[in-house]
Amino acid sequence: MTKLQAHCTRWLLAVSLTAGLMQSAGAGEPVALATDSLREQAMALVSQQQDAQALPLFEERVRRQPGNPQALIDLGVALARLGRLTEARQRFDEALRTSSIHALAHDNLLQLQLNMARHAYAAALQSGETPPSADTGLQWSPAPTRTPAAPPPVANVPASASPAWIATPATDFSAWLRPLLASLVLLALGATAWASNKRPQAVPPVDPPTSTTSPPVTQVVPENERAVPEERLIEVYRLIGQGQLTRALDAAESLARDQPRFTLAQLVYGDLLLAHSGVLRGFGRGSAQVPGGQARQIAPLQLEARQRLEAWQQPPPPGTVPRELLLLPASVRQVVVIDGLRSRLFVLEHRAGQLVPTASLYAAIGRLGVGKQDEGDLRTPLGVYDITGRLDSRQVGDFYGAGALPLSYPNEHDRRLHRTGANIWLHGTRAERHADAPFSSNGCIVLSNPDMERLMHDLVPRRTPVVIAERLEWVSPKALAERRSAAIALAESWRMARMQPDPERLLALYARSFDNGVQGQAEWRRQLAKDAAEHGTRERQLSDLMVLEAQSGDDALFITFREVLRGSVHGSLRRQYWARERGQWKIFSEGVLE
Repeated sequence: MTKLQAHCTRWLLAVSLTAGLMQSAGAGEPVALATDSLREQAMALVSQQQDAQALPLFEERVRRQPGNPQALIDLGVALARLGRLTEARQRFDEALRTSSIHALAHDNLLQLQLNMARHAYAAALQSGETPPSADTGLQWSPAPTRTPAAPPPVANVPASASPAWIATPATDFSAWLRPLLASLVLLALGATAWASNKRPQAVPPVDPPTSTTSPPVTQVVPENERAVPEERLIEVYRLIGQGQLTRALDAAESLARDQPRFTLAQLVYGDLLLAHSGVLRGFGRGSAQVPGGQARQIAPLQLEARQRLEAWQQPPPPGTVPRELLLLPASVRQVVVIDGLRSRLFVLEHRAGQLVPTASLYAAIGRLGVGKQDEGDLRTPLGVYDITGRLDSRQVGDFYGAGALPLSYPNEHDRRLHRTGANIWLHGTRAERHADAPFSSNGCIVLSNPDMERLMHDLVPRRTPVVIAERLEWVSPKALAERRSAAIALAESWRMARMQPDPERLLALYARSFDNGVQGQAEWRRQLAKDAAEHGTRERQLSDLMVLEAQSGDDALFITFREVLRGSVHGSLRRQYWARERGQWKIFSEGVLE
């Protein structure tokens, strides 16, 4: 017997028990003793994994006590264990129909769940259509009579029909069982792994790094212990993976109530309602029958479900950093890294000598993905950027939700590669939505408003670098040692040349195509000569050295440092853009930030 069958049979048995069906069959005591003996013999065989041998005993018990709900339930479980699912469903349904009032209560429960699912799907699709009232199709109980009437024969209790907008499951038990655990994007994603691990755990701290090595990273942990909406959605998935459908439904109902604009949560809630009713045909399939709903609207929500679940199932390995972060000084408190194709934004912070992920957030990107080249191409740029400002909701309007953090696109590297466009921001969502679909923006990075409010509060403009990658590659800091050392050597060669009386040695480090947006190579030569005349060969040091690498089709290094002359306390903050020219690293742009 498969785990799926075991989960479902346990659920069906629980439903039957709560329906109040475990009552006496009304037979005489000798017959009860005989049937009890049959059950004991059958259960003994089941305990020995001899299900096929036990089945005739369960069948005989039903023959001796027709209409006994306990006997019918046991036979249904036995049939399900042997894979005879259609027959098992028939036995469970027959057990429910042994009482007309229980049958009516069950029919009303199914109808109510179907109506509630319809409302949840309408909220998920935001179709603008109002579904029928939640009490549609519910039936009142029969009026009580003064003279007790004999209960009708089992065969005369009609089975209710499901509403026309949902396929009736009466003839195919396997189609009724499969969605209970398989249709919520869980089998393909291995959601049962959540049964033993609710959330990723932090790993113990490692030894402090050396001064020239970026600190190692601990495993991503939830941003805090509060149940944020995404954590609550993952908890629903975890409960489904454990086969705890009733608890999963309760959790989904609570989430959908608290976050009515969380469309994915509404869709999962609708699916769970249909799963309990036994009529779900696949992830979000019931939504196609909602007024204004179309099957194509489900695809973005399916992708969002996969992106969110994969991010929690596959966090960055412990002790790793994104390969773009070659060196990050302690003076840079935070860095933002974005995994474009996985719809994920991470915030990493320096804490106690380590670079620690403090947030892992769902984020939407451009409709056509990443790799922006032209204005209006609906793509999100790849590269290294600065946050240039902070715009609150009063300054940007409802379209940007909680506010925006503009990025420095296009930077000097983008202009060198002839990339066009502007106004690439991190921003929130419109008020009517909790989150946007994974690929839905005009090129910006879009987060839920609660997540955006946190970033607006925590991130410091002009002090927080933002790295956008097609796919982040998390590696051990040791794996970066060679490239890190080579980058540091470039900065050191510039420092040494800066102190030489011959300016040609320094000029040899600059590309022929040098252009910082204000000065070309000729103007920059004059600027360097002026600096040399003012400061001569004075000793100088480079502090707060930061080295970031861009992986965007043309490798580039972004080196930032503070140049402090001997005898000075403070120095100018410089940014250099390095790229290869005829196989040699050259500076193609440079500027003083402050």
